Amino acid sequence: MTAIANVGCGNDDLVPPDESAPASVLACARTTDVAAEPFHHLIASKALSAERYRDLAATFPSSDAILNGRAPAKGNAAARLPAFKVMDNPAITPAWREFFAFHTSHQFWVDILRVFGPALRKTHPDLERLTGKKLEQWRAGPRGIPGDFDVRLECQFVIGTPWTESNSEPLSVKTPHVDKCDTILAALLYFRDPDDDVEGGDLELYSWTRSPRFLGRRMIMPRDLQCRKHVRYDANTFVAFVNSAQAAHGVTPRSASQLPRRYINFIAEIPFAAFTAPKLGRIGRLIHRRARRGLGERVIGGDNY
Repeated sequence: MTAIANVGCGNDDLVPPDESAPASVLACARTTDVAAEPFHHLIASKALSAERYRDLAATFPSSDAILNGRAPAKGNAAARLPAFKVMDNPAITPAWREFFAFHTSHQFWVDILRVFGPALRKTHPDLERLTGKKLEQWRAGPRGIPGDFDVRLECQFVIGTPWTESNSEPLSVKTPHVDKCDTILAALLYFRDPDDDVEGGDLELYSWTRSPRFLGRRMIMPRDLQCRKHVRYDANTFVAFVNSAQAAHGVTPRSASQLPRRYINFIAEIPFAAFTAPKLGRIGRLIHRRARRGLGERVIGGDNY
């Protein structure tokens, strides 16, 4: 597995962003920071300045606030609170509401193109032809809010719900997969609790060992993949990637913990499929039914718009 470059605002050779400006997760990133293998991605170990990260981490919403009335039906399951439920939410601090407003704005789309424009065009060369517009001409706005947008941006709180069955086997919240076919860019920023000493919940990036083939919900048999990068679940660590059939990734199993696994999820979504995820036929699924067991995701629904 390849070592991770120390990209981020904590680097001495980079100028930190203006403290009066919105806290962009891409403020200190450059196009040259985007790695091409195993698919186009960027990893920053200190995405936000130390002061900004500390202020946001101190007011990260509680599990109850993110569950928003839903029952934590299972442990180590993803529960989300999307941007449209954050913007005017008095339970969320103004600093977080500003953070969400910026990261679902056209200004952030411009920032995405500054860093990922070449990678998006290389991975999805037909986007501009299909829309009849240059990426720079696309109108961007929040997902879940009415508007005439070419690309919708999501910024959401996510937790892996706590669980305390210490004698249970570690669980993966999501096994190897690719994201939805209408998602062209995905990212996350970890907000690990400083008291969290549980191992696991790390992100892995894979390369295919064969032509892509998918089980249900774009899940992938682990034997079809090779882990190329391992990104620890560490505070202020940011990972972003261009989504495609090649962008296989997954989360390592995590042991029982009384503390949630915390992060922010970012999505850039278009109104049509940017790629296809070739699915195994019925016979193929039967042949590989044993391999399919245990693959999938653990999620607490209820926040769809």
